[in-house]
Formats: sequence, structure tokens, C-alpha cells
Amino acid sequence: MAALGSERGRWPHLSVLVARRQTAGRGRAGRDWVTPAAGALTCSVVIGAPAGVPLTWVPLAVGLAVRRALATWLDVGLKWPNDVVAGAPHPLWGWGRKLGGILCERHPAGPVVAGIGVNCLQPPDELPVPWAGSLAALLGEGAPTPGEVLRVLGPALAEVFTAWDAHDDTLRVEYAAACTTLGARIRVEVAGGTAEGVARAVDDDGALLVERPDGEIARVTAGDVVRLRGRGPDGCVGRHTRAVGLGE
Repeated sequence: MAALGSERGRWPHLSVLVARRQTAGRGRAGRDWVTPAAGALTCSVVIGAPAGVPLTWVPLAVGLAVRRALATWLDVGLKWPNDVVAGAPHPLWGWGRKLGGILCERHPAGPVVAGIGVNCLQPPDELPVPWAGSLAALLGEGAPTPGEVLRVLGPALAEVFTAWDAHDDTLRVEYAAACTTLGARIRVEVAGGTAEGVARAVDDDGALLVERPDGEIARVTAGDVVRLRGRGPDGCVGRHTRAVGLGE
């Protein structure tokens, strides 16, 4: 990932570097990201983000491309800001099985580099946590290989970022429809504190808008989202205009 971001000009927009096996990968908050040989798709993609578009939207747009690619085999959801999920919620996690994740970095001397991981062929006993999933675990013998997923991911990335270049607002509508976080009662843990309430929307900058029990809106740009038990309060976000920024 560092080489892709630092060697400016060598790697054009949507260049892809694929790792057959990942032994020292890095996820959010410095977590380890390790995959077995030929078991998962792990790649880094160069994103030449256009001027005027918030960079916080990059992982969301990449998530849409992953979702479009996997639609060849199954329907998946997107947990804000960077998880790909499928199936019924796991009781220990509250969301569908985690099939993959996205981590984006902006390099001062170059573009944004998006690291993408999708669990493909791992059996359940090779998955790192109980709520993780793989295409093989969900689909059985019809599961695609990492190479097959990559072949459809490339065109999907091109489609999404063509729309991005055109500032096409339908991407935001598509993301809202795919985002499993929206409507859920959550707690977001960030360095500056926590926001607890109902996830109501994703704004123009890609931030998550959380309606707290007192009606105040917390605007969250990064953080770990935990699903809480129980029903959240009813109400319309439009009635509340004050926002509290977290994770910026």
C-alpha cells in the first residue's frame, strides 16, 4: 500500500495490486488483517479522487463497488463506514456476517489507496472471529474464487468512480439503501468520546448522523459502530439542526 501511494505517476487511477496471501495486513485502529493463501481476495486500489468530493466518501464508494461485484452471487449490505456484511445478524455482533472490509489511506505525495479484503474460500474454522463469514460458508460449493471476484470487481470500481467523477448523487441514494447501519440503535466509539442513539443518515461528506435520545444530532466522521439492543426513539432528523462533531 505504501508503494502505491508514494510512487506518484507509476500507478494510474484504479491500478490494482493483489496479494495472494496476507501476513502483515492492517485493519482499522491498527488491527491485524491476516488471510490464508488463495483463501481471500486482498488487494490495494489506487483512487484518483476528483476535486471537490469529500475523501470521507472514498471507503463508502469502494464499498458500493464491492457490493455490486458480489451481487453476481449474493446480496450484501454495508456497515458504515467500512464493513461488508451478509446474512442474518450474529448475536455476538448485531450485524450480518462480516465478509470483508475496506481501509483507505491518503498519501501526501500521491492518491488515496484503498485496501480491500473479501473472504472467499475459507471454511468456518479458518475465520478469525465468530461473526466473520466467507462466500464459501454462505454459498457452499458455488462460492467464487478470489480471482473470480477480482474479475467483476474491476468493472464495478470503474462504474462507481465514473459516476463519482460526474458527481452523480445516485451513489448517495444507493449507499443509503445498502447501509445496514441506518435505522439501527447504535453507539459509536471514537477518540473524542461516544455518540449513542439512532443512525439516521449519511450526509454529503460521508459522515454518519446519529440522533441522540434528547433529539440532538451527532455528526460522526470515524469510529467503531456497536449495535445496541432494543428499539430506538421515533422522530425526524429534520426537526433538529444542532450537530456535534466527533471523530474529525
